[in-house]
Amino acid sequence: MAAPVTAGPTPSLTRWAESSPGDDAETSPGRSGGPAPTNARMYDYLLGGKDNYAPDRDLTEWALRRCPVVKRLVQANRGFLDHAAALLAEDAGLRQFVDIGCGLPVSGGANVGDIVRRADPSCRVAHVDNDPMVLAHARALLAVNANTGAFEGDVRDPAALLADPGLRALIDLNEPVGVLLTGVLDGITDEDDPRGIVRTLVAALPPGSHLVVTHAERTPELEAIAGLPQNPELPFCPRSLEAITEICGSLEMTAPYPVRLPLPHAVHTTGPVPLIGCIGRVPG
Repeated sequence: MAAPVTAGPTPSLTRWAESSPGDDAETSPGRSGGPAPTNARMYDYLLGGKDNYAPDRDLTEWALRRCPVVKRLVQANRGFLDHAAALLAEDAGLRQFVDIGCGLPVSGGANVGDIVRRADPSCRVAHVDNDPMVLAHARALLAVNANTGAFEGDVRDPAALLADPGLRALIDLNEPVGVLLTGVLDGITDEDDPRGIVRTLVAALPPGSHLVVTHAERTPELEAIAGLPQNPELPFCPRSLEAITEICGSLEMTAPYPVRLPLPHAVHTTGPVPLIGCIGRVPG
């Protein structure tokens, strides 16, 4: 039997940065001018992007000094997203996709729409996020044709997210859909019920749809983050493999998932990181 979905205290990188009294002004983040850090911009910085500010870079570098594996974790997450999108388009034959928590467009690389349209140029892609900067970039750079849209939505309210009129005009929920939830659910607290989020999405999707999930695994490498006090700004909730498997319990897992990432054939593989990848099918 899978363990209950528990993550202990709900930490955040912002609280992490503020909770170490031993750091002085030269080593502590958050002292540069600019907007407060966001997950999307920190992720962008870790992938070599330019859509980030000094506070994002400061906090990311501070985190990397204490947990260097974070950079490889982010790279493995992106690599698995690309792999899974191609797999669902090419092997599962899906032709419509919803990328929830899509983040900023990849600088100099392929985005989800580019990947799935290698299988079929008519593939439809809905990018969903609740970050205004992400939405502005997605609308300007990705939603440039009738088969692509960018919509505001919060994964914590999956029913409302899927009910968005613009999204429903683009995505036909009577036909199989590929839903991408990479690097999202480990930012959801127990109180916001990640298992319930997946269950609601599965209930709304037709049989043959697939969900792709990545989730940070709670390990000693991430304990420095996971043990810190709660802060709602940038929650980070790594969980055990058993808890992650339970979150995805309403799906029919395809072999060999769940697995630790990166996959053996991934580019620049240097061994596993504390990140679990899942691809599951909506039963029926």
